[in-house]
Amino acid sequence: MNICILGGGNIGTLLMGELGRKEDISVRLLTSRPDDWSNIIEVCDNDGTFKYSGKVDVISSNPAEVISGADIIISTLPSYMFNRTIQKVKPFLKVGAWIGVMPGNGGSEFYCNELIESGHTLFGFQRVYGIARLKEYGKSVYDLGKKKELFIATIPASNNVEVCKVLEDLLDLKCNPLPNYLHVALTPANPILHTARLYELFHNYTEGTYFDRMINFYTEWTDEASTILIDCDEEVQSLCRKLKTVDLKKVGFVRDYFGAETPQQMTAKVSSIIALKNIQSPMVLIEEGYIPDFKSRYFLEDFPFGLCIIKGFCEIVGVEIPLIDKILMWFEKVTGVEYYVEGKFEGKDIKNLPLPQNFGLNSVEDIIAYYR
Repeated sequence: MNICILGGGNIGTLLMGELGRKEDISVRLLTSRPDDWSNIIEVCDNDGTFKYSGKVDVISSNPAEVISGADIIISTLPSYMFNRTIQKVKPFLKVGAWIGVMPGNGGSEFYCNELIESGHTLFGFQRVYGIARLKEYGKSVYDLGKKKELFIATIPASNNVEVCKVLEDLLDLKCNPLPNYLHVALTPANPILHTARLYELFHNYTEGTYFDRMINFYTEWTDEASTILIDCDEEVQSLCRKLKTVDLKKVGFVRDYFGAETPQQMTAKVSSIIALKNIQSPMVLIEEGYIPDFKSRYFLEDFPFGLCIIKGFCEIVGVEIPLIDKILMWFEKVTGVEYYVEGKFEGKDIKNLPLPQNFGLNSVEDIIAYYR
């Protein structure tokens, strides 16, 4: 089996190391920096101890060289890079090839409309399959822990069992099929986890304000961030309840996922996750001190390709989400985009986002039919 990975970041590198040690798998990589890559990826424990290595057979920036013979393509790219990349690889896709996205939210299903209609299967992971950090770009990666099991949805939904069976063998992890892709698209993961924390950290920030140090994103998590996170989760769950084809237990509540009922319990849980202890907040150091980095992946991905998509679904089904609106309006203010006009979600900068209404979904019935 030939598998091509799109993206050589933390998770992409770990995935190549994992798949590349299997004798019956040929791993390829599409990257803009092929000269920086080794054909052998070393995977290490968090203390740097070598665990295993995997082989990458073909490394190229040319889609024709790595996509043409691939049976499965898995993207670990940021959501804001996905559409541009999928358009580049589209002409070289093998008939019937599967296209996977890890994680699967971010509107990738809309960008793959034409491919799905032509017989390709899209599959998306509810969350990434583990936590990883690069040791040396293109050569080695720290494995900070993998999930015990994965949850995966497909379009068409009828292909979910087959896809899960194949992925289970590839990743040596239990893979649970989800009823439909909405269970991935609406999973309360990074789109509310990251945005809740970013809003808590920086909503009082004004130009000319400086922080005297870098703030740890998770270890210094606060009860205020937990309260925002739990309340945003409840707004997402209100949307899921309105879409009766969505199984709330399979989408998952944030409190259930972290095993925390109160903001204080949530803070204790999030701040104590060892694998996340060294992750810093998106900040940059200038002469006067630290300021928020509004051009970081946190901002470029989780607001426009996370909260905006949730808001898009809510607009269609008629669910009010005042807290998410407040957070998006703050993001709009600090980044200069236009999402709202006189309080209505109809600004010029939502037109090019992968929102359901931008792809012809205008009713609950449309949504149910699309994800069937």
